[in-house]
Amino acid sequence: MKYRLLGRTGLSVSEVGVGGAGIGQVWGATTDAECIRLVRRAVELGINFFDTSPMYGRGKSEEILGHGLDGLRDRVYIATKVRLQTAEDLADMAGAVRRSVEQSLRRLRTDHVDVLQIHHQLGSEGGQYLAAVGPPPRYAYRLNREQALELGHAMQRVVEEGKARFLGITAWDGHPGVFEPLLASGVFHTAQILYNLLNRTAAIAPPSGFDDVDQGRVIEVAHRNEVGIICIRAHAAGALTEKLDRDVVPDSEVARDFARSRRFGHLKEGACATLSQAALRFCLDDPRIATVVPGFKNVAELEESAACSWLPLASR
Repeated sequence: MKYRLLGRTGLSVSEVGVGGAGIGQVWGATTDAECIRLVRRAVELGINFFDTSPMYGRGKSEEILGHGLDGLRDRVYIATKVRLQTAEDLADMAGAVRRSVEQSLRRLRTDHVDVLQIHHQLGSEGGQYLAAVGPPPRYAYRLNREQALELGHAMQRVVEEGKARFLGITAWDGHPGVFEPLLASGVFHTAQILYNLLNRTAAIAPPSGFDDVDQGRVIEVAHRNEVGIICIRAHAAGALTEKLDRDVVPDSEVARDFARSRRFGHLKEGACATLSQAALRFCLDDPRIATVVPGFKNVAELEESAACSWLPLASR
């Protein structure tokens, strides 16, 4: 496994990490036992960065990760998140952060996390957005710049208490007028950024006819401010794989993206044996990205992606 610096944190993280949605059983069928094996196998393979959230499986992901890392905590870095869920949370951010972090630490079986991140979309105006289709559909708050900064300052208190080391934001599907000043503020050390073969707008201007969410070339903004870049959705929620391994709605974004991803089959002609590997290697080819965190749900998926650390991408 190769390692890269996570921005100005100074942390040397594995360029392939583990995203927690899979072990939270969000991305399809798996078992607790398989997910625990996955976590421990990841450490064996040299992976030292694990990203999770209390929202993944309603705490399941953090519980599995805490169990899997039993006896291994000093070999890894753990990132988790905070999401404000009620109007009361918005009115008392410091209290909401404290409650969320204390619950996360119990589930993770640790006394601190290495990165604590805002788990909200960021926009020019507040409000709600559809966070999960469901059923039932689930909604989350969109934070404006002032709210995000206020939440960041509330999270800093947890850092001062030694329960977190660094802070981060989720800078995807956001608004450039919001994430640019936030990344320049010095409050946040990391940013989760959506970037993949189907949506490259975190790095380049959108092409003619582009009909997805423009990520605002945020990679350059983060890099310029020495913010560590955590790449998410490298596989476009499973669309950039050989076949869909879970049922999806026929007219959903995942179904649309899966159909579009068939045009990248030529990438398997090089060192990458699967489209999944080619998709991950594409993200790793950008040296500004510190780590990519796919949401594995079994050991086979983990091992296939871990091998990408040493694979070249022959063509695009």
